[in-house]
Amino acid sequence: MAGLQAERVLLLTGATGFVGGAVRPALARAGWRVRCLTRDPARARQREPSLDWVQGDVADPASCARALAGCQAALYLVHGIGEGRDYHRHEVMAAATFAKAAAVAGVERIVYLGGVAPHGAGSEHLRSRLDVGEAVRAVEVPTIELRASMIVGHGSLSWLIVRDLAARLPFMVLPRWLKSRTQPVSIDDVVVALVRALELPPAASAWFDIPGPLTLSGKQILQDTARVMGLRHPRMVELPLLSPRLSALWVRFVTRAQWSVAREVVVGLTEDLLARDDRFWQLIGHAQRSSFTEAARLALDAERGAGRVAGVWGAIERVRRPRAALAISDGATDLSSPRSRSTSLAVACAVVWLAAAASAGTLGIWSALGGAAVALGLAVLLFDRPAATALLRPSLRLTLLGAAAGGLMAIATYLLYPLLARSLPFIATDTAQLYAAVQVPSLVVALVALVPVIVGEDLVWRGVVQTSLVQRLGAWRGVALTAFVYALVHLPLGSPVLVAVAFCCGLAWGALRAATASLVPTLVAHLLWDVFVLLWLPVSTR
Repeated sequence: MAGLQAERVLLLTGATGFVGGAVRPALARAGWRVRCLTRDPARARQREPSLDWVQGDVADPASCARALAGCQAALYLVHGIGEGRDYHRHEVMAAATFAKAAAVAGVERIVYLGGVAPHGAGSEHLRSRLDVGEAVRAVEVPTIELRASMIVGHGSLSWLIVRDLAARLPFMVLPRWLKSRTQPVSIDDVVVALVRALELPPAASAWFDIPGPLTLSGKQILQDTARVMGLRHPRMVELPLLSPRLSALWVRFVTRAQWSVAREVVVGLTEDLLARDDRFWQLIGHAQRSSFTEAARLALDAERGAGRVAGVWGAIERVRRPRAALAISDGATDLSSPRSRSTSLAVACAVVWLAAAASAGTLGIWSALGGAAVALGLAVLLFDRPAATALLRPSLRLTLLGAAAGGLMAIATYLLYPLLARSLPFIATDTAQLYAAVQVPSLVVALVALVPVIVGEDLVWRGVVQTSLVQRLGAWRGVALTAFVYALVHLPLGSPVLVAVAFCCGLAWGALRAATASLVPTLVAHLLWDVFVLLWLPVSTR
């Protein structure tokens, strides 16, 4: 199609989508008069009143014929992933319907944007993309099928998943699909490919891969995205048994991507998605392509122009924004240095802890919170072992201070409990139920179980969350707010008095942490008080 005329007409399907919106201006600059196909032209005109909208559905022969009348070319950008259980068959049938209508209308060129072929069987999503390409190329209209893997740009589903994971998770498990490799391509390069494909001389139908310039694993993509955002690389712990279908569940929780679509995308990442070659770029004279980091920067710039992310995750992202290094306590120990940002870890720990509390009805409150304490404590140690180790460095003075504080807390509990139980009879019942839920067979077992739980709990709440809040609110406000949130996590206990006890204990342990710049006295006091409660509760509740 060399020598395009200024007013040649092109039908753009998928005009309201990510790629369709990106390619429209480039088509107009190339001299095409663009006719946009949509199922709901009234709504589309409200958003973009200056465009030429036409009603139609690619699966309906009559509306396809009306929309294609007078068109010399068509861009097929329709994608039905997630639209029902049998979307694969419907996608292929709709593509064949559209291509046949294009042949009848005398269309001279169709350009279709599909996906890279996997080396193995691939997912249903990828097979659907390839089968649609075959259906379009099967008609007599010369068709160029372009195959891209991950397209990087604001509005891309795969980019949205990567961007949200990198922005919101300071650490994550590494499922096997994050080892798979792909060649991400910038939306700007995809737009060039689509427009130039229309300009190729008429010939037999063909397909071409349009890879980006670099081959990257999913892990590298997440790390590069975090770096472009100015965030520390997410800490990743390999867990090869975590399948794509299982890991899609946390993708659902963390990202804004539509669940039905995100699930298909993640399941499709079980093997490498690599181009056979990059000859199309030489064919159109576009060898210089944007790197992944360049494309990511442009996508983030476009996102900022569209306004900030709303909701809880938006607030979390704003907390994770890069900040100057802040000492964990008067510069003594640094869990929030550029190497490990305590703010981001604090938010993640709080989110996981709240999720554990929410699951208490299934797992039991102590199993849920104890498991969360151990798991998150290990995560903190992995996140910055030297700083965490420094917080736990023992000394005789700090140990004695903690023992004295724990003894005072035990004495206060011993004196106050009978008074409270007489004035508020339900406290005795709550306490008895609480002890029954613990089900400790012996003191030795209790101590063995308590030590890792208490260490993990204090590393998270007093070592990370309190540090982050103190940096922003000041010492005592930070201690008080940490104790308040810590108490809220104990709401599943079902007793307001016991929640109040958690708040008072949180204040005491937080004050020890703030006053000594160490977790040692906090741990000793915490352990002594818990052991006292385990020994005394059975006697006092008989």
